[in-house]
Amino acid sequence: MLIPYYAWGAELSPDYSERSRITGARSMAGVLGSFTAQAMPALALLLFGIGGSAAVLEIVGYTMLVIMPLCVAFTLAGTPDAKVPVRSNLPIMKGIGLMARNRPFLQLVAAFTVGSIGLNITTPLYLFFIADVLNAEAQAIYMLAFFYMANLLSVPLWVMLAQRIGKHRAYLVSFVIISGAHPFYMLLGPGDFWYMLPITLVTGFAAGGFGAALPNSMKADVIDLDHLQSGENRAALFFSSWSFVQKLVASLGTAIAMFGLALVGFQSGKDNGEEEMLGLRLLFSTLPSIFYLLAAAIVWSYPITAERHAEIRAALDAREREQAESGALHDAVKVG
Repeated sequence: MLIPYYAWGAELSPDYSERSRITGARSMAGVLGSFTAQAMPALALLLFGIGGSAAVLEIVGYTMLVIMPLCVAFTLAGTPDAKVPVRSNLPIMKGIGLMARNRPFLQLVAAFTVGSIGLNITTPLYLFFIADVLNAEAQAIYMLAFFYMANLLSVPLWVMLAQRIGKHRAYLVSFVIISGAHPFYMLLGPGDFWYMLPITLVTGFAAGGFGAALPNSMKADVIDLDHLQSGENRAALFFSSWSFVQKLVASLGTAIAMFGLALVGFQSGKDNGEEEMLGLRLLFSTLPSIFYLLAAAIVWSYPITAERHAEIRAALDAREREQAESGALHDAVKVG
């Protein structure tokens, strides 16, 4: 479902800035959905007195059965279809070869891969850090709420910044901010739960930039370059490749985190020594920053600016006009 959904978003507008607004709105909806799912256990307990994972999962299931069809129907009915050809005449291996020679796409994928590994290292370690370093496991849901709210509210700001300084520069800034904020987690210890709040707000704000809105908008621009080179709009192929990478890095980041814990000897729920706790803190606070800085370095020289994209769109529009005029002339000759 997600591959055509994301590819459709790339086809809704050819405009450099409007694509950021489209992907930004979609990203905000995704964050809101994730936050709602994370908050479901607390809401079920607070409003209805329902506790336990089985009961909460049942509520989530019934909620999805109702909301998913309504949201899909609203999306299909309320969004115009893109007027692009869907049939591909390009041999698949030649198409993959063109993709492999699309330097901006490879650069974007590399930055996304490296940055996402950093993010996916922190995700499984989050609860371990709060429970074992801060001794505040029961309060974890509150910190998650602050993270998601910062993420949600930051997306419009990242879209505006991208329109002002360019998408890849805004993308780079998001990596620099989160890489600078994460090491401050090393300063925290038992009882410092609320001292974690400002760091979490900064990381949540930065994650709103590199999480989905900016890279998906940039991806639509590199698809235009491929369209110019291949003569076909192959958004679905690019997004399916991207989805594969996305799933891969999620698994890889989690593996690094879990094997890292095993390597330092940390065991959840048991008495860990100073060395084991130091290992957890370094894995959570410092290791991700290395990946974020490397991602920033990769995206530094990304070549598709607003000006370069305007040139690509002008070339595409000129070719489409030529094809339309050629088709009209062919029809006139045929009728004559």
